[in-house]
Amino acid sequence: MIKLLDLLMEAKTGKKAIVMAGGAGVGKSTFVKKIRPDLKKAGWLELNPDKYTEDPKSVNQRGVSMFNKPSVASSQVDTVDLPKATNAGKNFLYDTTASNVKRIESEMKSKGYDIMMVMVYTNPIVSFLRNFKRERKVPTVGVLSSWNNSYKNISTYKSMFGSDFHIIQTELSPEEERMVDEFKKAHKSGKLKEFFEDLLSSGQFKSTFRKDPTKQKSPEEIAKSKELVDKQIDILSDQFDTIEDQVEQLKTEDMNSVVSQAKSFIND
Repeated sequence: MIKLLDLLMEAKTGKKAIVMAGGAGVGKSTFVKKIRPDLKKAGWLELNPDKYTEDPKSVNQRGVSMFNKPSVASSQVDTVDLPKATNAGKNFLYDTTASNVKRIESEMKSKGYDIMMVMVYTNPIVSFLRNFKRERKVPTVGVLSSWNNSYKNISTYKSMFGSDFHIIQTELSPEEERMVDEFKKAHKSGKLKEFFEDLLSSGQFKSTFRKDPTKQKSPEEIAKSKELVDKQIDILSDQFDTIEDQVEQLKTEDMNSVVSQAKSFIND
């Protein structure tokens, strides 16, 4: 018969991971910068697709370039780098949308990792605006789909991690606050598609991940892009109120407090 002490010893493997969860442009990097010195000092790995999308020389195991290819880079981290780290028992920070609950269960929890999840939350329009102020601008469909896929799992992750689940928000600028109000008005009146169409018609919000940014899209490509964006807006319209209610019930935490907890988690 397995003794209780044996079970307790198995439960504490000493393997740790911090999962940074959230959509594109929500402020995960801001949080990570605050704890990066502690991560480096403790010898933790950082699993982040950005290191591949920003490197012109990066290629995956099949020899496919990952430069400026978010989906290829994310696949490399999720299916190669993550299993490699967990199989080796390494401590690491995992920067992800956290849209795949089963991956976190199978690659981390089932391997005995002590996990702290920090979910960074913000309104979809803030994610949209911040994305297009960055050097690397994800397409609109990517921004909306990452928002939709990240936050639909809030209640699941809260149940999974309990007190080790933390949700925070970064501070909004006056312009972002104004746009949040505009977004909510459009959502309430059922005009989110018109709201985004007005923004996109300005020509200011163009992705840097296009194969040839200088080439004009064909009418067919434009129609296809609109179809994909509209689909994500429909999903957003359906689940936005539920997600906002969940965030309000959980109550977001002070970022500095969670930073301190993350540093303690790393160093203990």
